[in-house]
Amino acid sequence: TSGLMCAAMHAHACQLLQRQLHTGGFCREYLAVVEGDVEGGRTIDAPIRKAAGATIRREVGEGGQKARTHFCVEKRGALSLVRLRLLTGRTHQIRVHMAYMGCPVFGDFLYGAESPRLPGRFALHSAYIAFRHPESGERMAFASPLPEELARLLIEDAALERAARGEDVF
Repeated sequence: TSGLMCAAMHAHACQLLQRQLHTGGFCREYLAVVEGDVEGGRTIDAPIRKAAGATIRREVGEGGQKARTHFCVEKRGALSLVRLRLLTGRTHQIRVHMAYMGCPVFGDFLYGAESPRLPGRFALHSAYIAFRHPESGERMAFASPLPEELARLLIEDAALERAARGEDVF
């Protein structure tokens, strides 16, 4: 995953940031290029548990921990761009929830399929983070645009769709 992350400079700041993490005071938004023509937006409320016999793989299922992800679609197509906001924080939450919805994150080797179009990564980007500074209490907000290699996937996908319809690609 590319993009923004928050790191504390000392143990006390870490503790104060952790208190904010799963509250409305700490906001994390991601951009993902996902497989499939996704419509609308909604909140996925599906518990996540460790997959049987797996060391890192997770799945949606009974007995899992509460997991909520809100998403809205920014661009539709064979590959869609979605903006996701974490309301909880489970391991691989976005990747598991999107695969559960039938539209895995593009290039995700664990929950979808690896792709030579995106070598060495999958199409997930931490695009926005906001929180209260642990010492000053000031509201901090940071944004990071979609990386070029992910934007290129959407441009190439749109060109392929136009060509398939017999439209001029240029």
